[in-house]
Amino acid sequence: MVHIGITSGKRRDRAKDPLSPLFLATAGFLVAWVLLGGNMPGNLIIFGVLALVGTILVATSVVHGGLESWTSLSIVQRLALAFFCLMPLLQLIPLPPSLWQILPGRALPLATLGAMGLAENWQPVTLAFGATLRTSLICIWLVAFLLAVLRLSTPDLHRLFALILLLGLLNVVIGFVQIISDGSALIFYPSRQSMFLSGLFANKNHTGLFIAITFLAGYVVLYSRSGWTRRWLGLVIPGSLMCIAALLATFSRAGIVLGGVAILSIVLSIAGPRMKAGRVRHTAIGITLAMVVLLLILIAPSDLATRSLTRFESVDADLRWSIWQWSWPLVGTYFPVGSGIGTFTTVFPAAEQLDWVKPTYVNHVHNDYLEQMIEVGIAAPIFWFLTTVALVRPLRLAWNERTGQSGRIALAGAMILFLIAAHSVVDYPLRRPAIAVVAMVAIGALLRIGNLKRRLYQPVRHVRQIANAP
Repeated sequence: MVHIGITSGKRRDRAKDPLSPLFLATAGFLVAWVLLGGNMPGNLIIFGVLALVGTILVATSVVHGGLESWTSLSIVQRLALAFFCLMPLLQLIPLPPSLWQILPGRALPLATLGAMGLAENWQPVTLAFGATLRTSLICIWLVAFLLAVLRLSTPDLHRLFALILLLGLLNVVIGFVQIISDGSALIFYPSRQSMFLSGLFANKNHTGLFIAITFLAGYVVLYSRSGWTRRWLGLVIPGSLMCIAALLATFSRAGIVLGGVAILSIVLSIAGPRMKAGRVRHTAIGITLAMVVLLLILIAPSDLATRSLTRFESVDADLRWSIWQWSWPLVGTYFPVGSGIGTFTTVFPAAEQLDWVKPTYVNHVHNDYLEQMIEVGIAAPIFWFLTTVALVRPLRLAWNERTGQSGRIALAGAMILFLIAAHSVVDYPLRRPAIAVVAMVAIGALLRIGNLKRRLYQPVRHVRQIANAP
């Protein structure tokens, strides 16, 4: 018999925690979706790659206990995940003409169908079948990914956060190359503006959010065990400065605010316990002061900070306020069933007045809560309520265990979710696969601590098989 616990050194660690097939599938899924999901994939090749890794992930999750993860969740948590998948799926079901024609907001589509001789055909609830179908598949893959994350060992979850950190740094490096080359190199989305750092994303605001998340991923990697992983501390200051400079270079007001919140939460989580005990962690204060000094030395002489911060002076002139005002009546037009997920660009032009027309293209409401109300109607607040209730108990347990490794990881996940939820008030981050997949890692980190019976911190099934092998 091979007893993992009696091996020593690096050999013992490798035998105790080898890379499992489930981790490899989740890691591949995470990397592919972040690299290719900076915009909603309209290209069939890109969507095909996402579909391929999603299918592999679903199969691997089923084989390695994804269904066990499902049964171990609470009833409310299962309801929230089921609702997440069912919202777009139910909108794809064809309805008879007598029922579809009486749905709110169908007068204009009915007139169009009548002109085409299709008024008596069965029609789905959604007014954009392709967009809703694509969203349905994405939701299923994301839930499968979450269930797989729940089956990972704690070291494997730690590795996922390390991957998020590396992808975040790659995002920053690519963004700097884009700016230095004046928009002629590493441009993945032609619509981006070369004056802004956008990295892997089509939207600079999503880039700013991802940089804020990168800070929290770095915290998990460097300070999630009994203390700092000291061998990497020499990279903290230059890495942080690079990310802060990149955050300013996005010129994203939301990104700058969320980045500041992320950094502040990290400093408080490190220094807080010692301050409560009457002591201040000198390492945290030293790093913070060093970052401020170096930031002033490196960035202050340039006008980067000035130009970024002056954008806050034009908040009241932002087009978002007008878009919200123009879009709000659409909630009543399609309530209570909604127009269909992914249909905003279809329904908004029909309601748009000539004096609203701007040179820019309105692709989203820039308030995901309002856009969800338009697209799914009464289902939106129900889903928000279920999600909130599902996370309350895990959040409370994470706070109670905040001094331990599992508590730190869970609270970092909760902070990532908070940043995404806050950003959703002024943008649409979760409609980008790259952000949605990171949100699932964060939810997984939080839900793992919410079930005292299983916790799922043990290695996955194949590790136990190795341990019992002759």
